[in-house]
Amino acid sequence: MKPDYSDLISPFPFYAEHIGHVKSPTLKDIWNPKTTWQGYQIYLGLLLLTPQDYGCEENISMFDLICSDLRLQKSYTAMFDFFLEETVLWDKSNHLFFTYAKAEENNPMIPVGMIDGENFSGLCDIILQRCGVERRDYDVDASKIKNKRAMEILNKIRRGRQAASGKSSHNKGMELPNLVTAVAVQSNSINFTNIWDLTIYQFYEQFKKTETHKGGI
Repeated sequence: MKPDYSDLISPFPFYAEHIGHVKSPTLKDIWNPKTTWQGYQIYLGLLLLTPQDYGCEENISMFDLICSDLRLQKSYTAMFDFFLEETVLWDKSNHLFFTYAKAEENNPMIPVGMIDGENFSGLCDIILQRCGVERRDYDVDASKIKNKRAMEILNKIRRGRQAASGKSSHNKGMELPNLVTAVAVQSNSINFTNIWDLTIYQFYEQFKKTETHKGGI
């Protein structure tokens, strides 16, 4: 099942069958010091990553690549754990991610679902939709990333996309911090105090409205 528009604008998690509940993070979640906007960029980069971006042959899937790379297993575990309500852990014996309901006090975690080669791509697409991101339109500014491994991954993405298009499509004016400022200063109802409670999808919808009605909302 894919989310429709009512699911995308909703503040509540979307249930992905046999996996768990996909959040549309709020701006507050993204700017949380445990995540940071730069960290959020890394997570989007992982969702957009292809074996070709990574320098691999075409006959390997992204999930197969994750299965063979310990660093990718750790990176994708952190990314999925951010976007899902459930706790996400990589199982090296079964070569898949298991999702667990959040533990309460001394109660053990309860298995909820799994992420494997069959549903991996579909889950990535659902998360990107909930974040208002289309694969063909998004470009990550790798120069802002300080983590060496993350920079390697995102540089691969940018080189692959630039090679495909023949040019760089990154527009600094369309970076999320600049868009947040644009909405906060142009809206009559959204400001730097309450904007952080918007989900990222709701924010992009608000930004579209701001652009449509410049001069006051």
